[in-house]
Amino acid sequence: EDSDPATEHIIRPDVRSYTKVINAISRSGRPDSGELAEKILGKMEELYESGQNEMTKPNTFTYTSVVEAYANSGAPASALKAQEICDEMAKKHQQGDKDIRPTSRSFNAVINAWAKSGEPGAVQHAEDCLGRMEELFEAGNDEVKPNAFNFNSVITAWANCGEEGSAERAEEILERMEHLYKDGDSDVKPTTISYNAVIDAWAKSREPYAAEKAEEVLRHMEDLYREEINLDARPNTRSFNSVINAWAKSGLEDAAYHAEDVLDRMEKLYEGGNEMVRPDTHSYSTVINAWARSQRQGKAERSHNILRQMKELYKSGNKLVKPNIVIFNAVLNACAFTNGDIREQNRALEIAHSVLRELDQSPFGKPDQVTYGTFLQVCAHQMPDCDSRNQIVNVLFQKCCSDGQLGSLVLQQLKIMASDDLYEKLTGRKIDEEITVDDLPQEWSHNVVEGKWRRRRKLS
Repeated sequence: EDSDPATEHIIRPDVRSYTKVINAISRSGRPDSGELAEKILGKMEELYESGQNEMTKPNTFTYTSVVEAYANSGAPASALKAQEICDEMAKKHQQGDKDIRPTSRSFNAVINAWAKSGEPGAVQHAEDCLGRMEELFEAGNDEVKPNAFNFNSVITAWANCGEEGSAERAEEILERMEHLYKDGDSDVKPTTISYNAVIDAWAKSREPYAAEKAEEVLRHMEDLYREEINLDARPNTRSFNSVINAWAKSGLEDAAYHAEDVLDRMEKLYEGGNEMVRPDTHSYSTVINAWARSQRQGKAERSHNILRQMKELYKSGNKLVKPNIVIFNAVLNACAFTNGDIREQNRALEIAHSVLRELDQSPFGKPDQVTYGTFLQVCAHQMPDCDSRNQIVNVLFQKCCSDGQLGSLVLQQLKIMASDDLYEKLTGRKIDEEITVDDLPQEWSHNVVEGKWRRRRKLS
């Protein structure tokens, strides 16, 4: 038979070729990746329908990659576009296209797209996707049977959205998982991830009973694991830390005591051989913050004791509890806002001096602008306006400038507590002048890292 040598060995791209390109685009992180992916999908359909290339008929993997491209792009309205592509998959399948059907993976991409979008009502859309999966599964599409990963994604979406009632919604979905699992559906068995997400939801909520609810979930996990009802629900360090955080944020009168009680439970469990709940730096620092926020007497002492415990544990070889500058500053904050009689105030001042000296001589970091600013607050709140206080302010300000740590907090606090003469002596400016650190010698502030998140990145 005759053949055309010019076309005999042409390699024609097929559905796998195009799908791999779309998949690469979906992982690129480009804001226009969804649009690019959909254009390629349209080209594939055009080539197939026109008869130019029968090997380019899109399939489930092709459509799923386009859904993920939109979901990963983070572009405005990308969640809605991902939803529309997923709906188109379901429509084509219903119309008889056996090569295309929505799957748990495609729906989960849509769920995550809604969760990340930040649009009003987005999390409800995510939960609606989960409901749609259940409908399609009941209609006979085994590929969209919801699994624990899908449920966890919706729980996490509610946990992170910050909407009123979101923690209750997250817990309701967890309860659905528990009922389905109890009825024999092992694919939706709740795990530690599921329960931790609900604890996080309560910790982030502003409900007055949030801390109690978070601890209820933790105790429920402990019961499930201890009674061997669900061995995959075993609490871990994050479970306990989230409950501690819930108490620290609660604003309740006894919050610090509750937070420390949870930490004590962690320590006892770990000492008893449970490696899964080993306390870390975050465990201890959150309890210190709980004491710093409390109005209870003795909070400076309690905070300092926890810091000393961390140092002892670290010295004995536990590298997970290494103190850092944020923790030292939290203890200083507890000292600054200590209330009580003169004995309580003097003890807070004594602890603050000790902590500042320890930090300056320690391997855990060096004082920063928050350290110096918070110590000035200690002086302002725990010392009368006198020559001794002015001498401390003088020495502290000069050391702060020498360390290049003159930040806005230090300058603000100095203006509040220094006399007109002392302020002018230290800064060279009148106290009624409106100035910032940028108006003072650059070397005074060249080591300042402004912003909480920037300081945390510097520590890591």
